[in-house]
Amino acid sequence: MPKLGAHLATAGGWHRALETARQLGCQAVQIFLQPPGRWAPLPESPQAVALFREVLAASGLHGAVFAHAPYLVNLASADRELGERSAVLVAHQLVLAQRLGLAGVVVHPGSAGREPRQEAVARLRRRLAEVFARAAVDTPLLLENTAGAGGLLGVTVKELLELAEPSWWQEGRVGLCLDTAHLWAAGYDLRRGGFRQACLELAEAGLFRALKLVHINDTPVPLGSRRDRHAPPGAGELGEVFFTELLGDPVLADVACIMEIPPGPKNQGVREALHRLRSWLSAP
Repeated sequence: MPKLGAHLATAGGWHRALETARQLGCQAVQIFLQPPGRWAPLPESPQAVALFREVLAASGLHGAVFAHAPYLVNLASADRELGERSAVLVAHQLVLAQRLGLAGVVVHPGSAGREPRQEAVARLRRRLAEVFARAAVDTPLLLENTAGAGGLLGVTVKELLELAEPSWWQEGRVGLCLDTAHLWAAGYDLRRGGFRQACLELAEAGLFRALKLVHINDTPVPLGSRRDRHAPPGAGELGEVFFTELLGDPVLADVACIMEIPPGPKNQGVREALHRLRSWLSAP
């Protein structure tokens, strides 16, 4: 069984998400290191970092805690100020993630807008180089596939692999996060082998090991709609059969699988979704 978990809130301190994860029985966690709609990082303190690392060491979650970069980031933007500001913020996220002992930082590749795609890819690569120059750390940056609306880059696995220099993949500076809702919206028919297709594309490129995280989100939108909408597993178009087969696939045995769903009061939505997934996996 893969490591199941959810994106959890950090109100009261980053360590609170780990405490909540332990209460819910999560084996993997994703958090924001700062509010996702703000550029300014939260005030940091050595005490907060030390407390997080202490709770992490006692949680059994080492190697399965990830951060998601703020949504404002667009490393591919033709707006020079926005692109440079994004590079500075992503570098800060990587440095902080290293200090906290996280397994990776997830980032959306960004959008070309109305500009030519290849020019946007070139800008993205230049800014990724800036990020790695600023943040000389071992923590990988995980590029997440997108649903494809509005000129977004990284719609297919092949496109994702083109976004970074080959050496960055080989050295582990970059890795992959695949989102099931985004794959479906991008046209991968997950109910008919679409996830296996995505994995095959990775394997053919010799980069399956780059897959570090899967966002196990259901979605209410039609196949190929290019719309980014999430739903709890089993509450959308993908359904119970897909998630049962996905999480029972041995290729994901060592991969963290994290839901990005509304937590509900006292995280009851997450608790129920985890119970539902585990009941499907344990059914005869």
